[in-house]
Amino acid sequence: MVGLSRGKFRVVLLTPKAKLLEARVGSVVLPAHDGQMGILRNHCPTLAELGFGIMQVRQIADRPDAFYIIEGGFVRISENHVTVLAYAVTTFEGKRSEEVDSMISLAHSVVAGQEYIRSQQESMSRKKAEYIIQMAELAAAQSPNTAGL
Repeated sequence: MVGLSRGKFRVVLLTPKAKLLEARVGSVVLPAHDGQMGILRNHCPTLAELGFGIMQVRQIADRPDAFYIIEGGFVRISENHVTVLAYAVTTFEGKRSEEVDSMISLAHSVVAGQEYIRSQQESMSRKKAEYIIQMAELAAAQSPNTAGL
């Protein structure tokens, strides 16, 4: 049965505020509540709780790979259709380069433990800051246009 997992499938990423992604993709890696979860075409039907981490979406038709920080929620997989219902999502998509640079700078400050930033902890947790830095590195690795992030 070689080749059954090849090809694209539909992915929809939703938050309480917006639909962030609807596309045909080659693969998705999600932060499940108990570890990373990889999804390819013809995945078995699944309903899973999401944790906190980076969602990677690869081989998206007509655009580069996408990365999202997911903060809990659920994923439903059924008949080559993946629906991700996330409580909160952070992404660089749709943001100006100055906004992305500011997010990354703040993340580096939080990780470095600067005192001023510690007083601003409600704006960004250390774990989220680490994920923003990791997401920036992933985005830079996949595209030479984002190497300056």
